[in-house]
Amino acid sequence: MSSDLNKLDLDLLQLIVEEPKAGVREYARRLNVARGTVQSRLDKFARDGVITSYRPQMQPTALGYAILAFVHLDIAQQMMDVTCAHLATIPEVLEVNSVAGEGDLLCRVVAIDHEDFERVLQEMIGTEGVLRTKSELVLSRRIAPRIIPLLKKRRTTAP
Repeated sequence: MSSDLNKLDLDLLQLIVEEPKAGVREYARRLNVARGTVQSRLDKFARDGVITSYRPQMQPTALGYAILAFVHLDIAQQMMDVTCAHLATIPEVLEVNSVAGEGDLLCRVVAIDHEDFERVLQEMIGTEGVLRTKSELVLSRRIAPRIIPLLKKRRTTAP
């Protein structure tokens, strides 16, 4: 990942986040640079892993998944790969992260309702290598995932 982003890079990244459908021509117009400059920066961002996806973000609630939970998993030694491979087959497991601290894995999980969450949790518990779980149901999202504050902070020190 690139850490040598300048102010133009950071301004372009902010525009992409704020208005992802505006397009190269509009980004160039707003930043007062050539279209080729914008396109070369976008290519570099993709190549360097700064931009990791152009997929639209969707709310699981719009798909009928009203429950969001975080599930901590303690797993048996040497079982990380096997356990993660099985967790990846469970559609409701949206994300799995190795963590330091409580538990070995932290999973972001959705379910249709509480009964469905119990079913998903039982499937996770039945995964080879899982020793224990601890679940935390999300009541409400107070701050949505965001990146713009980091871009603005970096811009204050960028060349």
